[in-house]
This record gives sequence, structure tokens and C-alpha cells, in this order.
Amino acid sequence: MSSPTESIVNVQQFNALETKVDALVAQLHQLLPQQQSQNKKGGRNGFKNNQIPKMPSFNRLNRPLTPESLPETPDISTPAIQPVLDQSDSVAFTERPSAQLAIQILDIIQRYGNNAVSGDASWPGKVKFMPVVEACVVKSEPIRMILPAFPFKSPNRKDKTLGSQVDMGEELALMHLNGLCESIAEVYEHGANVVIASDGLVYNDLMGIEDSEVWDYGTGIRQIVKRKGLSHISAFRIVDLLGHCNTDRLTREEYLIHAGCYRRELVARFGPRNFDSHAAVIEEEDTRMTYRGYIKFLTKDLMYTKMAMEAQSQPSPKRRYKEAIENLAYQMITRGKAFAAAIEEKCANYVRLSIHPSSGKTKLSVPLIPPPPGGQLMTPWHSSVAVSADGTFRTVHAATVRETHDLIYQDGLPHHFRERSPLFDLGETQVEFEHLYPCGLVIRPVTDTDDEPPSYRGIDAQKLRKLAEIQSPVVLRGFAETTNRELFINSAQEIGDILSQPSGVVQEIKEHYFMPSEARPMHYDGMFSTITQKDENGNDMKDEQGKEIKIQNSPKFQYFSSIAAAKKGSGYTLFASSRLFFKYLPAPYTVERLEAAKWRMDNAGLWDASHLPLTDLPLVVRHPETNAPCLRWHESWSVSKNKSSTCEITMQNDSQDIVQLVDRMVYDRRVCLRFTWEQGDILLSDNTAMLHTKSAFTGGSDREIWRIHVN
Repeated sequence: MSSPTESIVNVQQFNALETKVDALVAQLHQLLPQQQSQNKKGGRNGFKNNQIPKMPSFNRLNRPLTPESLPETPDISTPAIQPVLDQSDSVAFTERPSAQLAIQILDIIQRYGNNAVSGDASWPGKVKFMPVVEACVVKSEPIRMILPAFPFKSPNRKDKTLGSQVDMGEELALMHLNGLCESIAEVYEHGANVVIASDGLVYNDLMGIEDSEVWDYGTGIRQIVKRKGLSHISAFRIVDLLGHCNTDRLTREEYLIHAGCYRRELVARFGPRNFDSHAAVIEEEDTRMTYRGYIKFLTKDLMYTKMAMEAQSQPSPKRRYKEAIENLAYQMITRGKAFAAAIEEKCANYVRLSIHPSSGKTKLSVPLIPPPPGGQLMTPWHSSVAVSADGTFRTVHAATVRETHDLIYQDGLPHHFRERSPLFDLGETQVEFEHLYPCGLVIRPVTDTDDEPPSYRGIDAQKLRKLAEIQSPVVLRGFAETTNRELFINSAQEIGDILSQPSGVVQEIKEHYFMPSEARPMHYDGMFSTITQKDENGNDMKDEQGKEIKIQNSPKFQYFSSIAAAKKGSGYTLFASSRLFFKYLPAPYTVERLEAAKWRMDNAGLWDASHLPLTDLPLVVRHPETNAPCLRWHESWSVSKNKSSTCEITMQNDSQDIVQLVDRMVYDRRVCLRFTWEQGDILLSDNTAMLHTKSAFTGGSDREIWRIHVN
């Protein structure tokens, strides 16, 4: 029996523990404000109803674990650190630099998400993944994310996809994921990686897809990663997840011999015991959403398969087909649980991404090709890509666009659909088009290997102008005579009226000009150029003091010729698209709000423009041809970024938070093209639809670019 003293000590310890738990609950409420009202009355009892997502075991986090590492993937042992929400820490977790950085990283990941929680802008999974991300930060390791996806193309190649091979859809999706990692690398020096865990072998036999097709599709994914230089993306197959040896040397023939064994081993080792898929669909929110997604795509995926034909031969064929689809979906739920369990065991310290709708509590749902407003969300293996005349990427079912779009081939394989438009007929020179991610268009001449490249003289300048208004930047690449100064000026005159500058018609931007080793702020050209405002009769307008009223004189286009390119890997020109800026503009900001906003600039140094009217500037203007909202901005720039000039931006009639928002968004990888120049490039960019800047580049480069301003 315990002594009275021991009893008193135990009560004190219990009270202290109780206080810590209450503090932890309060802190979780701050992280999850949407659940605060539900838990406010319950206090500690809120845990009984799972109102707050379950936290990782503190004891497990304090013990170094050594799970079997995956081939060709980083070490995935759980780091031995204190949990980020441990109340015994002498510094509150929100004050720890590692925690602050982890929150910043999770915020970036969240921007790429799309969870199905009505009216909830936050991501509940932050609580689950906060210890995971901070552990990587503390150990100075890359943030690791895992995405089960990219199985194989839908078997419906008549209505949905272009075939069994990868195409533009997979390219866009992988570049999108790589951009997520690059965004993290901009705030965290050790960067991030996404591992693609192909789940093709989990389901393919259920859908009548051959194992060989799964292998070939996975090989295509790896080829895209290599060809596009997506250094933050890697991929593994089920055999890697199972921990088999020497999988990096696995041949196609060996894979096909053992594919069935891999599938059976996965289910045997990781399949949940006594699992009832029907009950799971009823009781588990995420499982129910996944099941509904399966029903939706399977109904169309399998409509030309043996399963559909067998249903047609029976009484009540529609009901039979529906029952067969539902039965298959339940089987896929069971297989998926085994696959998820394997990932959970082997990749416990990865941030879990998903292509399926979810509540977001245990994973982040990520649209791989985010649709335009009102567009339908589809994965690239269930759809085809249709490129609109304005450069918008849409995932569609192939059958819906065959009458309005041209099917474009690449390397002899169907690659994407392109909207039919006379703008893609540029005259006597036969050309081909490459759509850049996230925006931009490269135009190349179609020639035989031994032929001399044609001059760009034959390109229809007015169509080039129209394309630039909706698809900037537009690049002519691989043409001859691009360093012919007279031709460059004449071609600019065909595009529009040339605006002469103090330095002449052609501005030669060379290495020594404007401190080329330094980056520049994001801006539009003409910020510091003014003209006298005219009245309706063409007379100069004056203010009450008799001074001429000055207005900005911004060109409509920049026209460039690349005479000499910077060293590879540096000297990028960045183009931020207004169309994409407003597509990804986060709540609570709206076009209407930003359109009403006014700002001013105060600057000094080389860019001193104190004599100019840089106040009451509109943040958004309408494009003169398309009427689309366009961002009008000059990035704030401190002395730490440029030794000789600075500028400070102030919002005059709205929150100063807008400055940080815009400065961040214009560099968002979903909005901003990092363009690499090649010698001989001719580039036309719309100065209203786009903002632009340049990155720093290596000293000693012989980079030289000619520029003409055109109206």
C-alpha cells in the first residue's frame, strides 16, 4: 500500500500532467481553428471522439527506428528527436526556428493541395506531418514526400486517352510536382523530393491490363524525369516497396516473370486481416470518397472490356454492369489498403500525397494538372490534354475534343490535342510548336536534318503578335538570320510601331550593363518612362499649377534577340503570367479586390524616379485586346538584393499584406516561367499580360540580348 506521502506526490504529478494536456489541446486548437468550436466544451475529453487528429506516438519518436530502406531512395529511418509539440521543451514550438521553417514548408505544400473539406481553407494534416517535416529540418535532410500514382493508362483508349503510352499529361503532372519541390528549395536549402510509388501492379489484373503495359508505362515515367531534368522526382515499383534486393538492375523480362508473385506478396504481407471493404466504405470518410471515385472512372474505363460485354449478354445488363463495377471497386479498396499499409510501414516519415479526394487528415490531395476555373479535375492516365488557343492546359476525355482540336504527335506517338486556330498557320514556313510549362510557346522550323534552317523573314508578324497577346512569351528558335540587325528592326516594325529610347531603337543588354551578376525585381517595362497626357483634341494637359500632366509610357511588347546566351544553368529570364496569377490567387483575395487596390513606389539609387508620379498606381489593369485582368507591379527591392538601387512599395487603400502576397505569387512555379535562352532565340512578350525579370548569373558570361519596345 502506498504511503500518504507517495499518494500526495502522485496527485501532484497527475495535476501537472493534466495541465500539460490542457496546454497541448489549446495549442492544437490554434493549429486547427475549424475544430475549436467542437472541442471547446470537451476539453481533454475532445480526444475521446477523435475531434483532434491523432498525434504520432511520442515514445516512438524518441526511439531511433531502423526500417528496411528502399532501393534508390533516401534513408527513411525515423529521426530521434523530441516531438515538435512537446510541452516540456523550454522554447514554445512556434518560436523554434526549425518549427517556424517546418510551418513555412507545410504552407508551400498546402498550396498545391485540394482537399474535399467544405468551407475549410486549412489543412488538418499539418498536425500529423509537422513532426515529420521538422525532423528533416533538424537533421538537415530533404523533405520527403510520397505519392501513390501513375499506374497505367485507362483501358478506354476510344473515349478517354490517346493510347497506352505516356504523353503530355504525364509531362505536365511531373513538372508540376517538381515545381513544388523547387518552391520548397527556395526557402529550405536542403530542398525536397517526391517519390512516385506506382500502384499499377496493385490493380492491373482486376482491370484486364497486362503486366507488360504496367512496366512500359513506368519506364515512360522515368524517361520523362530524365529528359526533362526533373531532379526532385524519383519513382519506384511494388518490388522496391517489398524490399527486394538489386531492384535497380531488374530487367523487363525478370519483372514480367515475377509480377504476379509481387502482387500476391504485397497482399499477403500487408493486407489487413478480417478487413470488410463494405464496412470501411460506410464508416471511413476517405475510403468512401475513394470508392466513389473508383465507381466514377471504372464505369467509363471498362465500358469496352470483356466485363462490359459479359454484362450485355445477361438480363438487365445495366444493373449487371453496375454490380460488376461495384464489386471491382470493393476489391480495389482491399488491395489499396494493403498498398497503403506497405507505404505507411516503409515511408512513415514521408509527407503523404494522394490523387484521391480526402479529408486531408492523413494525406494531402494534390491535383496533378490543376484545371481552369470550372474545369473538371482528372489524372493524366484517365484523360488526354487539350491545349486551348490561349495556352491553357485542360484534361479532357479525348472523344469530347476530336471535332474541335487537332491531334498532335511527338516522336511518332500521339501527345496532345491543340485547339484549331488560324493563328497556328504562320505563313510559308512550316513550323512545329512546343508548349512550355507553366506558360509560353516555342516555334521551330520543320526541316530535314541536312537542310539549312530557314530565315524567320517568312513568319507572319501579325499572327506572332496575336499569339503573344494570349501565350507569351512566344519564342522563335532554330531560325537563321537572327543576328541580322536590319532584319531585326524591320521585323519589329511589322509587329507594331517602334518606341525609340534614349539609347536608340535597339537596346543592347550586355554583361556589364545593369550589374548583370545581380537579379532584378519583377516589373513591367515603362515603369519609369512618361509622356504628357493628351486631351481628346490632342492637346497637352496641365494641372492647376500649369505643369504638364505626366503618365506612364509603357510599351505593349518587348521584342528580343539573343545574340549570346549566358552559361548553362544561369542567366534565366523570368516571365510571370497574369492569367496564371489569378488562377492560383488564394482566398480571401479576389480579382475585384485587387482591381480596386492602389499602390505607390518610393525608390532611390540607380532607379531614382522621385520626379515621376509613382503614386495611385493601379494594381490591376484590363488587357486592351482580351479584357483579361493583368497585374501591374514592381517588386519591392531592398539593399540586400541590389547594392545600387532600392524601392519600397506601399499599398495606399488596402492591406500591406498584399505586397507580400504579390511578391511571392509572381515567383510561384505554377505562375512563373524560368526561361533559358539559346543563342539565336527571337522572343516576343506582351508587356501588359506578363511581368518579367532576370536571375543572377555567373560572372564572365558573354551574354548579350537586343531589345526593341513595340506598340
